[in-house]
Amino acid sequence: MNGARSILEMLKKYQVDHVFGLIGETSFPLYYEWDSFEGINHISGRDERNVAIMAEAYARVSSKPGICEVPGVGASYTIPAIVEAYTSGTPLIELSSDISMNSTKKNVLTEYDKTFMFSGVTKKVLNVATPGDIPRIIRYGFRIATTPPSGPVFINFPLNVYKDGVEESELYSDDTFSRFPSIRQSCDDASISRAAKMLVKASRPVIICGQGVLYSGAWAPLLKLSEMLSIPVGTTISGKGSFPENHPLSIGVVGSRGGNEISRNTVDSADLIFFIGTNTDSASTSWWKSPDPSKHIRIVQLDSDVSQLGNNYEISVGLLGDALEILSRINALLREFIKKRKYGNEILDARNKWESTFIESIRDNSHVNPAKFIKCLMEYGEKFGAITADPGIGAIYTSAFYRCTHSGRKFLFNYSAGGLGFALPAAIGAYYAGGSVTVCLTSDGSMGFAQGELETVARYNIGVKVFIFNNKSFGWIRATMVSDYGRVLSGTDFYDTNYSKLADAFSMKYIRIERDSEIMSCMRDVFSDASPAIIEVIVLPEDKLLPPVPEWKHITDIPHRL
Repeated sequence: MNGARSILEMLKKYQVDHVFGLIGETSFPLYYEWDSFEGINHISGRDERNVAIMAEAYARVSSKPGICEVPGVGASYTIPAIVEAYTSGTPLIELSSDISMNSTKKNVLTEYDKTFMFSGVTKKVLNVATPGDIPRIIRYGFRIATTPPSGPVFINFPLNVYKDGVEESELYSDDTFSRFPSIRQSCDDASISRAAKMLVKASRPVIICGQGVLYSGAWAPLLKLSEMLSIPVGTTISGKGSFPENHPLSIGVVGSRGGNEISRNTVDSADLIFFIGTNTDSASTSWWKSPDPSKHIRIVQLDSDVSQLGNNYEISVGLLGDALEILSRINALLREFIKKRKYGNEILDARNKWESTFIESIRDNSHVNPAKFIKCLMEYGEKFGAITADPGIGAIYTSAFYRCTHSGRKFLFNYSAGGLGFALPAAIGAYYAGGSVTVCLTSDGSMGFAQGELETVARYNIGVKVFIFNNKSFGWIRATMVSDYGRVLSGTDFYDTNYSKLADAFSMKYIRIERDSEIMSCMRDVFSDASPAIIEVIVLPEDKLLPPVPEWKHITDIPHRL
């Protein structure tokens, strides 16, 4: 068969059922074959960056590598999404068509050096030289993408390799690498024994979980360990969902993106921190101030990436391997050991009190209270699958106030890189991975990056509920300006967009929420069916209604807070 057909056959053998992409002149032969090929659903987006985000979100929800396909001319547009996948360790394979090899260095339109461009933001750049290389290169790509530490792979297909023949005997796959983590590595018995003893002996241990727990699916042994030893558990914003947040031992999200004084105090008073699947970045540690390295707190760190072990903190024990595998071995070593520490419902009670105080302290009745909005959204949590959220109001209030009642992947944040315009394309990818209604929490700032994908939602008529927090500005930027300079600088204000007309343009349901009393009736309406909808939520910018960010506590002149 020809090279183009062999690509599709190989993807099917690796159990790929959705590919996110858009057609270009260099990919015509592939799409010609796709017209008569069954078994792989092609989701056509409106922008290369966005289809890569769709694939990345699909991977997180499905635990299968996300696949995006783009023409070479637009491959460079995918880099923001590839950077997020690379820094978060998401298995993603980008297939890019390119000019024929005999046309290189002739200044053919769309020619540029993709190997150089993608080498720094992928695990591997693979160039297909001949049609016969296609099956081997695709097998190699799946192995590299799904093997810890997982991440994106870029495969470049020159136009000429689509047309020539490929031996069908080469069309085989290795199912091990069709999902991730494909190989669950573990470490030596001595290190596991040392870690277990330290957890038992510690007086005030705390577990902090990152996204690695979700990638590994390690929430069951995590819950067992926490309950056996009565250890409080916090998560990073990206690790939200690793531990049920209605549990008495949950301290919620830690750090500067969703943390609160309860989680901060618990971490700061600990005598041992057990980091699991987190790169201990600036957001999850409040710029490496919580925990404070100067206090020389004992630290155990578990990660599948050796480069993260001891990267930001001096560690007592480093556990290199898969979270599910290693936590299960720790639990087996402890067996039914039970150590009761002095935790009843005091953590849960303190969190409830903090939330209530924060929500009631907001004294603005002319806009929607974002914390109350999230609490109302929680009541409809059974009506939808994943929540995707852009940086700003959607992410910060969801991470702080939405309590997951079950472990697993429900929240998708892009806080490895943190670019705007993530939530809408991510919601599309998450929808196809989960097959259920998806909630997109975006903003007027982020919508400017991604609103073309509203047409994608409308064209496929999929159940994506798009909530747009409208404060007519880059609100987060405004608050950061106030924090750093004492005033708002120029360049943050927007034109007053009429989102009802945008909804009309795509024949979508439109609802506008202007105050708290309208939230619940809106929720009933929005989740009464599975059709797409746009909901505009009128809120204040963050410099006028301060969200719970520890670094901003010194700002005291916010008019709508006590």
